[in-house]
Amino acid sequence: ETILEVAEQMPRFPGCEGMPASQEEKKACADQKMLEFIYQNISYPAIARENGIEGTTVIQFVIDTEGVVQDPKIVRDIGGGCGHEALRVVKMMNEMPERWTPGMHEGQAVNIRFNLPVRFALQ
Repeated sequence: ETILEVAEQMPRFPGCEGMPASQEEKKACADQKMLEFIYQNISYPAIARENGIEGTTVIQFVIDTEGVVQDPKIVRDIGGGCGHEALRVVKMMNEMPERWTPGMHEGQAVNIRFNLPVRFALQ
């Protein structure tokens, strides 16, 4: 199966498909819902907190033609367990009641590679 990096319509996190809005507005809404999901479910790893580790991890995954998160992996890790915590939360996306809206290209649902930066900042 081909995996695209870019498509005419990129995948969208669930929660905004029912709204009467443009594709851009739905994407903005979906991006906001994804941030809310991540920050409601993520925990700052104790070892990272104790060692003052801050920064951005990046999780890469594929949204398949059914809207399922496939092959999530850490592609940038700041240490202290932050990468593994971000990966855990990405894997939780498949346990949600709704799936992602798959990416579309030339009228077909396609597999899209997605890079998700997750910022860890001590307050």
